[in-house]
Amino acid sequence: MAYFNCKWCGQKYATVFSLAAGTCSKNPDGPLHGLYEGSEKSKYVCKYCGNTYSSLISLCGGTCSKSPHKRHHPAI
Repeated sequence: MAYFNCKWCGQKYATVFSLAAGTCSKNPDGPLHGLYEGSEKSKYVCKYCGNTYSSLISLCGGTCSKSPHKRHHPAI
C-alpha cells in the first residue's frame, strides 16, 4: 500500500485527502501538511546539513542549524 507523507513532520497518511485535511505544527508556511514528493527510502538525508536518518519522521523531528526554517528538510 502506498502512503503519503508530510514533508514537514513526516507523518504517514493513507490518502492525499487525509494528509491535506490535517494541520501540521511544523509547517513554516502555514497550518497544513505538505506532500513529500520523494520516494520511500532506507535512509533520508537533510538537504541543508547532510545528516542521515532511518525514517522521514526522525529527520523532520530534529532541528538543523543550517536550514532557514531551523528544521531538517528531506532531499528528494
